[in-house]
Amino acid sequence: MSREEQGQQDDGPHEIRALLHIVWPLIVTNLLNVAVGIADMKMVGVLGVAPLAAVGMSRQVFMLVLSLMIAITGGASVLVAHAYGARDPRRVSAVAARSVVFMLLTAVLVVMPLGFLFARDILGMLGARAAVAQLGERYLQVLFGGCVFTMLNFVTTGILLGVGKTWVSMSILGVVNLLNVLLNYVFIFGAGPVPALGVTGAAVGTVTARGLGSIACVWALRTRHLPVRMRLRDGLRPDLVLLGRILSIGGPRTLQGLVRNFSRLAVIRIIALCAAPTRSIAAYNVGMQVRFISTFVGLAFMQATMSRVGQNLGARRPARAKQSGHCGAGLAAGIMGTAALFFLLFPERIMAFFSSDRDVIAMGRGFFLVVALTEPLMGAAFAYGGALRGGGDSVSPFLYASVSDLLVLLSASYVLGVRLALGIQGVAIGIALSVLTRAVPSWFRFRQGRWQATRFE
Repeated sequence: MSREEQGQQDDGPHEIRALLHIVWPLIVTNLLNVAVGIADMKMVGVLGVAPLAAVGMSRQVFMLVLSLMIAITGGASVLVAHAYGARDPRRVSAVAARSVVFMLLTAVLVVMPLGFLFARDILGMLGARAAVAQLGERYLQVLFGGCVFTMLNFVTTGILLGVGKTWVSMSILGVVNLLNVLLNYVFIFGAGPVPALGVTGAAVGTVTARGLGSIACVWALRTRHLPVRMRLRDGLRPDLVLLGRILSIGGPRTLQGLVRNFSRLAVIRIIALCAAPTRSIAAYNVGMQVRFISTFVGLAFMQATMSRVGQNLGARRPARAKQSGHCGAGLAAGIMGTAALFFLLFPERIMAFFSSDRDVIAMGRGFFLVVALTEPLMGAAFAYGGALRGGGDSVSPFLYASVSDLLVLLSASYVLGVRLALGIQGVAIGIALSVLTRAVPSWFRFRQGRWQATRFE
């Protein structure tokens, strides 16, 4: 056995510990985010099938527009991780400050206007009935009005990820999410002098909680107890070179986010062509919301693997960076596979928690039984995609995701769901096929190792 091979074996346990140190706060944070979504769906579900469909569709629209923030968040995470690995605190803080300013400008000048101008049109194109579109528009107007807080939360979390201090963002967002659930309940159903706002109340509670969280996150980046000593005045100095680097790394990820969210909206449009469209959309939204439990575990490993690969490349340790990717993929596949067991064992109980409608429960059961089978493979795909991004290769994951989400998912969902009349069960099969077409090329590309020669200075 060569010294290099022996060194890579020795790196294995170290990288597993390093990944777990970064990833467990991310998993907790992501699961808390999912819990907020589940609580929203549960509370809104009490109001009826139409409000449930409206919130589910509106969330997809909101995430489509917010995909623009991924360019800054993803690029900032990688550049901060590289600077931190190279032990350059001045560069860490400069990237952090400018990323926050870039994000604020994007929120005010781009995301907010897009949301207000096109939200109702998108809901209409998705096939929403008049009652659903009206409820969804009110919900989205509030969310986009406060999108600056959500986007600040995301970029500060990305910066903390770059330096491996994910426990800080976990602590802040944990409190924010608890407040989110409590405030949503108050604004949805009313309490004391607060009137019952119904679906709109869910958005009001979210924006209020996120506003408090964004203040706490910015404060955390300015404290002396963290590797980031962000000075906001640094962000006010234009740096087009740095902006170009951030966008070159995060831009393909933004395009991937747009593709992913567009495909989700297109799937809803396809489901609207199936029999019993409102019930089908409600069942699909519940299924996807619960599936986020395992999906966000995979996303946590994607982020952690991206951070570790970037840190190791910054420290001039390409072999250890490669070990980070393989360890992350194995851990993600194992944990997501374990979560998928609950989908296989308790599909009816999961659906019955959100809705008492028998048709909705039956549709959701078939959905869970299919998508659960490919969850481990999805975990590996997430991790290898994050590893490639940490190595500066953001284009390959974007291309693989585009093929799987636009070509495979949409075509399979339409043929199986509409033409063969399988409904959301056909969509579930389309999801499974799309996972396969993303995981295999991601693994092969990472295994080639060309990304190991990337330099970020």
